[in-house]
Amino acid sequence: MAESKAMSLADIEAQEAAMNSEVMAMDLGSDLADMDINVEEIDFNEVDDDLKKFQEDEIVKDALQRGVDLGDYARQIETELKRTEKDSVSDYLKESGDVADLHMSIKSCDSVLERMEHMLTKFQADLGKVSSEIKHLQDKSMLMRVKLKNRKSVHKDLDHYVRSIYVSPKLIQSIYEAEIKDQYIEHLKELDSKLRHLQDLKNTKKLDQAAKDMLPLVQRAQVKAVSRIRQFLLQRIYLLKKPQTNIQIKQNLLLRFNYLYQFCKIHDREVSEEIRTIYIETIHKIYSQHFKQYLVSLMKLQAASVVTKADLLGVDEAKSGGMFSLRKSSLHLERVFMLGNRNAILSNIDKPPIIYHSAAKRNHKFPYQEIFRTTHRLLMDTATTETAFVGEFFSDGKDAKVTAKKEQITFESIFGKITQLFIENLEHYLNKSYDCLEILILIRVVTLHTQMMRHRQTECLDPFFDRINMLLWPRFKVILDAHLASVKSVKANSVRRGTTTPFFLAHRYGEFASGIDALNKDYNDAIITSNMGRLRDTVCDLLERMANCIGDKTMSVVFLINNYDSILKVFDDKNLDSETAKDVKGRMHGHVAKYVEAGLQEKFSKLITFVRAAEKKVNDALESKKPLPSLDLESAAEIVRTFAKHWQRNVSVNVWM
Repeated sequence: MAESKAMSLADIEAQEAAMNSEVMAMDLGSDLADMDINVEEIDFNEVDDDLKKFQEDEIVKDALQRGVDLGDYARQIETELKRTEKDSVSDYLKESGDVADLHMSIKSCDSVLERMEHMLTKFQADLGKVSSEIKHLQDKSMLMRVKLKNRKSVHKDLDHYVRSIYVSPKLIQSIYEAEIKDQYIEHLKELDSKLRHLQDLKNTKKLDQAAKDMLPLVQRAQVKAVSRIRQFLLQRIYLLKKPQTNIQIKQNLLLRFNYLYQFCKIHDREVSEEIRTIYIETIHKIYSQHFKQYLVSLMKLQAASVVTKADLLGVDEAKSGGMFSLRKSSLHLERVFMLGNRNAILSNIDKPPIIYHSAAKRNHKFPYQEIFRTTHRLLMDTATTETAFVGEFFSDGKDAKVTAKKEQITFESIFGKITQLFIENLEHYLNKSYDCLEILILIRVVTLHTQMMRHRQTECLDPFFDRINMLLWPRFKVILDAHLASVKSVKANSVRRGTTTPFFLAHRYGEFASGIDALNKDYNDAIITSNMGRLRDTVCDLLERMANCIGDKTMSVVFLINNYDSILKVFDDKNLDSETAKDVKGRMHGHVAKYVEAGLQEKFSKLITFVRAAEKKVNDALESKKPLPSLDLESAAEIVRTFAKHWQRNVSVNVWM
């Protein structure tokens, strides 16, 4: 160890001597280089720059300020540098052992680092292998994930397929033996799903062996289900025949099992048609019996009609009656043309139907219009509920027009003979009816019933209402024409000469026309307006001709005023301001003006003549835009004096009835 140190120190001293010789050589070379004056021309500008830098140096500046000789100062600096160098070498030699130890430590660290580098390189290689294995595992995992997804998809499809064709023993047992209740419908839905799926496979020729094995089993279950459904529904339908059965309640129970019929319609069309046909026949018989019995019973409560064929506007009560009939009173002939409160039925159109047993027990009698309303109302209510039931229970779920047409056919099958029964009853009544007002009331009842059915969005009775109108309107026209003909048949000379009493036709016509106008008030039917205009003109023309046969002109005017007033009183009592009332009122006012003018002309002829002449002159001047003419004031004064003296004696009041 001492030898190594000695060698180290000797080596260091040798190296130091070599370094000193090199430094001296370098200094000498630099001095010679500085002293070489043959190289290049000296740039004094650079020298000046260097001098300025030296002057700015703090040490040089301090030396110059103190007046130190720069040469001596340089040698002093050099001596200090050498001394410092020797001190540094001495210090280095003192620390050489530590430096050697440091050198050995560094070599040891290099060895350790080299081993670590080798280990890390190996570890890096191992990591590369691990990374490759991880990537391989990732690829394998991805492949396994795809396989799992495919297997799940296959499992799902296979599970769905198996479930769609597999029929459990429990389901088969339920179809064959379970009681038909709400839960049975769920079993049928499950069976229907499997039947549909197997049928689709069969149609597309995709039946596998499993499906082929299940198909016969499912088909046998279908046959059994249809058989049980047929038996169940027919039993429920036959229960409708039971006396005093509430049909609507039974229909609501049937609607709970609507799916049973739909199942039959899908899987056995013949059975579904059989059920539909039996229901239609059964309910038709039930309704036919009920309506026939109800209609016949109510007709027993019909009040006797007081209007006969001879009860016409122009018939004179003195000439009524015959060899085998009594003469009719004027009061009777007036009442048959009165509307009275018969139109109250239109305000109570929603009134419930008559209960026969209750009405018969009280011995109530009803006019035909009330029987007509109540029987039609019952038909409407029954048709509404039945149409709703048929549309829901036997619904095809196809096009709306096709469904509506089929529902109409079903309705006709159920209610065809019933509506014919109503038609025949009405025809029988109309053949013996001569009451124009009552027939118009029936027309209005039909109109309101049609509106009610439209409001219910049920149009099944529209053809029936059309047929009713086709019977009522012609009969109304026939009776109205008979009244018109009776008025035309009245002779103008049948009135007594000199009479001013209203003719019997005036009050009858007032009652009849006001009744027709009241029933037409909210409808403004053009046919009625036109025919009533013809009747009005005929009546007024007859009165005018009768007035001409009275003889006295003034009496004729009074006769017309009294007749028109008799007509208007009826309209005023009913507060009717119809076209007929306006026309008659205009005619009466015209005749009143004639009567007043005739009376004034007789008593105050001079005054009337003077006033008319003065008015004519003034009007002529105004038309020709000339100054107003002067009047004969003396004649006017004389006329005024005469009027003031005698007017009370000349004026009289006559009351004509």
